[in-house]
Amino acid sequence: MGGQQFVTEFSLPGVVDGGIERVNVGSWIGDSIVVLVFYPSDFGPRSGQSAALLRAVDELTGETDARAVGIAPESVYSHRRFAAEADVDVALASDADGSVTEAYGVASTGEAGQVVTERSLFVVDYRGVVVHEWVASDTGAMPEFERLRTRLRSITPDGSARGCYRTGYARYREGRRYLSSGLEHCEAGDWGLAASAFDEASEEFGDATNRFTKGQGLADGDDINENNSRGRVVATKYWEAAEWLAGFATAASKDNVEAREENREAAEQALREVRDVTLPEPDAASKTATGKHHA
Repeated sequence: MGGQQFVTEFSLPGVVDGGIERVNVGSWIGDSIVVLVFYPSDFGPRSGQSAALLRAVDELTGETDARAVGIAPESVYSHRRFAAEADVDVALASDADGSVTEAYGVASTGEAGQVVTERSLFVVDYRGVVVHEWVASDTGAMPEFERLRTRLRSITPDGSARGCYRTGYARYREGRRYLSSGLEHCEAGDWGLAASAFDEASEEFGDATNRFTKGQGLADGDDINENNSRGRVVATKYWEAAEWLAGFATAASKDNVEAREENREAAEQALREVRDVTLPEPDAASKTATGKHHA
């Protein structure tokens, strides 16, 4: 594309989390960073490289406030099979007629006259501006992933209240997942695994607390300020509970009844304080705070 250009928005049929639905990139702009990954085919000669590229991008976007979509001239049914067999978790869009590929300037013509997609990648910031692009120089080329990681982190919105809420919420959800895993290990009497899971949960909740706290200081509206404030309180209580539960599991593994009960009671008290409190998902929080709607 070249230069500082605004993203060409599109809505295509696709596969998201194994289900078939439309992928509307326009609705993502303003709420998250967007990474577009174009690739030639699901099951062609270089499909292994395409899968590796998509998995690597998925890992990088998981570290930042970003969403990714793979785009290829394949049907949604091909995409669904490819995602399952290649362990690809990012959304996949079906650009059957090649119109989106052509709009981004990464289409060529094959021997049979068909549209051939060049492996390429575009990073779009919150304004909808393409701030980074890469096109494979040869069939075996891959992006400089460390450079891509640095670019994504440089525009991750730790400097915005909405961005802090989004990343804090992601860490909070991950903490809840580790907490549930730890409780399951407790029921099975696997105290070492339980303690490890609770330690992971504590780390995630601590990170979430820090993100929400920063978001409070950067709040640009009453609604997002309230969401970050509530997130900080809830994440802090879960953080406390996870630490108490880690102590509970450790004490149980050593058959220290007194310490086990003391930690259990403290954890239960912390969890009771947030049992009925829910946090809105980031998309809902962003729309409430900004009033933005995308076609």
